[in-house]
Amino acid sequence: MAKSLRSKFKRRVRAIARTKKEPKTAALLQKAIDKRDEYEKQDAEKTKTDGTANEEKMEVTSQATINTKTLKKKDGSFPAWLSGTQKKKAAKKSKAIKKAKNKSGKNFL
Repeated sequence: MAKSLRSKFKRRVRAIARTKKEPKTAALLQKAIDKRDEYEKQDAEKTKTDGTANEEKMEVTSQATINTKTLKKKDGSFPAWLSGTQKKKAAKKSKAIKKAKNKSGKNFL
């Protein structure tokens, strides 16, 4: 599809920019690799001296306090990461469940 002169020109310009940026990105990647190797060496030395494995499990300080059915926290509020539409759906669903429970409870009297 992209065969126009403008797109060909844009591709050529991007290729030129890539070649200009290549040494800088290669140096950045090499620096990251060196840093990782340095960290692994330090970590290996640390485990040798401590005698502890690196695979120890971390302690979980806070448990998930969100109800999976209502998607609410223990205090009754929604979590911050929940979007507005998800909040509306959850509220509507819990309202329908409450209504059904009230209706079924009246039928048994």
